[in-house]
Amino acid sequence: MTIGEHLEELRKRVILSTFAILAASVLAFVFIDDVMLFIRRPLDVIISEFPAGKVQLVQFKVFSGFVGAMKIAVFVGAIVAAPITLHQMWSFISAGLYRHERRAVKFYAIPGFGLFLAGAALAYLFVMPYALRFLIGFAIDDLGLDQSPLDFNSYVSLIAFSMFVFGMLFQLPIVMIFLMRIGAVEPATFAHYRRHAIVASFALAMLLTPPDPFTQIALASSMSILYEIAILLGRTIAQPRSTGDE
Repeated sequence: MTIGEHLEELRKRVILSTFAILAASVLAFVFIDDVMLFIRRPLDVIISEFPAGKVQLVQFKVFSGFVGAMKIAVFVGAIVAAPITLHQMWSFISAGLYRHERRAVKFYAIPGFGLFLAGAALAYLFVMPYALRFLIGFAIDDLGLDQSPLDFNSYVSLIAFSMFVFGMLFQLPIVMIFLMRIGAVEPATFAHYRRHAIVASFALAMLLTPPDPFTQIALASSMSILYEIAILLGRTIAQPRSTGDE
């Protein structure tokens, strides 16, 4: 394919993905009441652990509620449309590969979506409750604050961003296995740079998560474990790396 054909292919994939996300986002906004109950659940559990009135979810600006609802609708829409967007992404990648390499990407969208859900679920069910309990408890118990009003828009951004980050970073083994499957990188190379990957995992965790140690350790540890799993799987399906003589 020429550069122009690649750009046209990219435009087509982006348009299809955008329409899928928009349609799913509109559907999520229609059912925003049920969606918000789901999003608020981790915080409501934490609020119930403190005396009444200590922790409240409030709206500091007149438009915060609407903006927060829109963010959540787009976020949920992106998750619902993920099978389509991931399929479009891998289809675009496969368009630039040789025929024998295209077979390696045919079924990557499904496990990619599964790993995204696994990462988002880890953030929602385990990481965010511990992070919220730590951050709110520090403000009330350690700093002695009488109240801890939480901005609705900020809370929505925090939980949506955390779930998105965990979901995206859980794509790491898919990318690694793909590179090993087509022979671009050998498993031994990933194994050689294991220490660098662990350091990078903790650096990313510090940059992309709330400032509490549990969330950072959970994300970095998950990435390190997935890195090792990808190496083990890659050794069974890796293609020999091509050389210039071939």
